[in-house]
Order: sequence, then structure tokens, then C-alpha cells
Amino acid sequence: GADARPAPTRDRGVDKTGVIKIIEDAIGEEIKARDFYKSIMAQLPDKGAQLKLEVMAKAEDEHRRILSGLYARLAGREYTPPIEKKEGYIRIEVPRRDARLADVVKVIYEAEERAYQFYKDAADKVEDPEEKKTFLKLAQMEKSHEEHFKEEYHTLVEDASIRFADEEIPWMIEAME
Repeated sequence: GADARPAPTRDRGVDKTGVIKIIEDAIGEEIKARDFYKSIMAQLPDKGAQLKLEVMAKAEDEHRRILSGLYARLAGREYTPPIEKKEGYIRIEVPRRDARLADVVKVIYEAEERAYQFYKDAADKVEDPEEKKTFLKLAQMEKSHEEHFKEEYHTLVEDASIRFADEEIPWMIEAME
């Protein structure tokens, strides 16, 4: 029989409420990422590593600012984060307390990779060109963070590029009798 309902006008698009929900989730994650970087930063003795994480924390805060602006435009009010959110979070695996820097860097690039995917998916779901542009811009930012930290990780764990023969190692002389 003939279906009385009109054909849906958008195949995979989300409505305004859906977009607002995406933005709320994203803001929550950006705040979480910023706090995560600050927490790791406080534990690192290395000033260079601290600086990198401070730059990342500021970047995540900038993402939060961009999203808050979009939220205000759509919702007609400022975004106020809930006190605590139990579900809907993208899981960031917390490294063991005794994690090496390489472990932390891996957690970071994996989180950035998930953030990239989140924003890319969000861009696919929205129809408004301005919203799409914002999500694609955020996706690109996260992608560059991911690539940077992936490179950093390989530098930290990859020792195949350093070659030497056993006889070249100093202080391997037989102990004098």
C-alpha cells in the first residue's frame, strides 16, 4: 500500500537539537582533554614535555571556545557544563601511574585520533555549511595534533634507526685480574 508519510528530506542529517547535543558532548571532551593534559603536565619533570602539554591544553581550550560560540549561536544561550557526566564520553584510557613518557604520548595520539573521527563524523551529520566548516576545522586541528604526537611516539620508541656493533660499546673490556 501507499505510505502516507512524506519521504524524509535528509538521509543522515541531524536536527538542531542533535547538533546541540554533538556540541555539548564535544565541549565536555575538550574540557576533559585540557584537564588531562594539565594533569600529565604537572607530573612531568621535563620542561620541554611540560611546554608541549601546556600548548596542547591551550589548544583544547581554544576548541572549547570555538564550540561554545557555535553553541551560543544555535541554543541562544551560553553553554554551562553539567557538574558531572557519566555517559557519552569518548573513552580516554588513563595510563598507569608509572607510565613512561612513550605510554603517555601514545594515549594522547590515540585520544586525538578519536577526537578527529568525532569531528569528521559530526561534519558528515550536519547540513548547515557554517557548522560543517567548524567541525571540519576542528577535525583538521585534531588530525595535526594526532600526527605530531604519533611522530613523537615513534621517535621515543623506535630504536631501529640507531645502529652500532657490540665491539663499539665502550667499557666492555675484560675486568683486570
